[in-house]
Amino acid sequence: MSMQILEETLVPLDHPCLEGHFPENPIVPGTIILEQVVKTLTERRPDVRACEIVSAKFLSPLKPGEPFSLRISQQAGAVQFECSRNDQLIASGRLTVVANG
Repeated sequence: MSMQILEETLVPLDHPCLEGHFPENPIVPGTIILEQVVKTLTERRPDVRACEIVSAKFLSPLKPGEPFSLRISQQAGAVQFECSRNDQLIASGRLTVVANG
């Protein structure tokens, strides 16, 4: 089964992971971007769960509170994702997923 998810999202300024990352010039850690990908996927597709990060590239820093677009495409057991801000690619990668349950 193939599917597409497109969502506008952001990491709030008060997210607990941001404390100390980095003082006076905060950026969102890549793990939080990945967490948002998995959260969005499982909210929209509760019948699947992510089981492996096959690849992930972080191409541009994301500031807390900065809106970004998240595009997720799924075919069979693979999920491709892209995160972008104003047509600039921030992150991309691939996850494997399995049926939940």
